Amino acid sequence: MSFRWPALVLLLLSGNAYSYEFPVEIFEYVDNIKVVAFINESDIDETVSWQPFQGPPPLSIGSAIEAIQGYISSDSRLPNASLMEIKLQQIPHHDAHWHYLVKIKTETGDKTRYDYFVILMNSKIIPAVREPQSYK
Repeated sequence: MSFRWPALVLLLLSGNAYSYEFPVEIFEYVDNIKVVAFINESDIDETVSWQPFQGPPPLSIGSAIEAIQGYISSDSRLPNASLMEIKLQQIPHHDAHWHYLVKIKTETGDKTRYDYFVILMNSKIIPAVREPQSYK
């Protein structure tokens, strides 16, 4: 009887440990550079589904550009950033869910830096990272 209480407490506390959500990894290529973004499944579920040829995407390219402009203007690490590329991509293993992949360029003095972002169809912006090149 005395073992029931500790077991019950342990069960209640461990319930939160099992609710951790592993992100979905999205690997994309931009100009032969592999980038990866980690998106929570719940974020994907919160977006509007879309089927090509059944109307325009839920987030227009103009709205996606406005979203990234707002993000850039609020981030002091991205002064004078310019849009280099934006493309519409399907989220792997999620047939009716799409995203925009964005590449921006920032020039500071003689240094050029590229940043990558995923924009979900609900305007949520998720930074992507360039995958390090493997060394031989």
